[in-house]
Amino acid sequence: MSREIIVAAVLLALVLPLAIISLSPPGIPSPGDSGGPIGAPPSLPYTSYRVRPGDTLASIARRYGVPVDYIRASNRIADPRKLRPGEVLILPHGGVIHTVKEGQTLDDIAASYGVGKPDIIMANDLTGLPLPGQKLLIPSPREIPWLEALKLGWHPDSTFIWPLKGRITSLFGPRIHPIYGTPDFHTGIDFGVPVGTEVHAAAAGKVTFAGRQGGYGLLVVIDHGNGLSTYYAHLSEILVEVGQFVEQGQVIALSGNTGLSTGPHLHFEIRLHGKPVDPLAWLP
Repeated sequence: MSREIIVAAVLLALVLPLAIISLSPPGIPSPGDSGGPIGAPPSLPYTSYRVRPGDTLASIARRYGVPVDYIRASNRIADPRKLRPGEVLILPHGGVIHTVKEGQTLDDIAASYGVGKPDIIMANDLTGLPLPGQKLLIPSPREIPWLEALKLGWHPDSTFIWPLKGRITSLFGPRIHPIYGTPDFHTGIDFGVPVGTEVHAAAAGKVTFAGRQGGYGLLVVIDHGNGLSTYYAHLSEILVEVGQFVEQGQVIALSGNTGLSTGPHLHFEIRLHGKPVDPLAWLP
């Protein structure tokens, strides 16, 4: 056998495995890769894990000592039964992973999860302000807004969730005013709920109003960007302030009976460029 043929054979043996690996689809184990921990740089507050055949969320949680809820919230896993071999998960180290949004401050994030701002700084070794898109570890959160959003209809394709669970007592559109008895146009929907029921932000955004306003009574308004805003009225207590960035599912107020009201309920509006639209067309 000539020297040229031997050299060509050696080069082919070296290059072929690299070519096979490079052609493997993203997120799918390459030949000989059975899944499992992928690892992460020491500076990151989580480990990456590639799902193996036969894995369940519960088995992964037990194996690595991470609560199932922490894994679900960090990866937005709505249905744990739909794990796929080859899928890469984030396994947080002692908390939940939060991705910073545009306009969100550390104070906002701390309030959303019910943790102290210094705890977030220490857990992530922060030396400056976090940037949009940055992943932060929220250590031992008392509240996890995404899990609340999941209970209220969260879906990857939906813009809003329900602000609470309750019976709808009045729909959007023309009606007879319940107090004045005259023709009226109802600019939102009403939920009949007891005073003190937790009210959740229907989408993430910045609080632009939090206080008393005429017939609305105690009112919270949230700007979600793209011309969309939501109104939460007749509240008994407001738990947020103007300028605060809130997470979808975060508790922002308690329902009440303030303003022009015939009984305890939540009045909820969705507005597009300032004009009220039917919330039922936007809710999941």
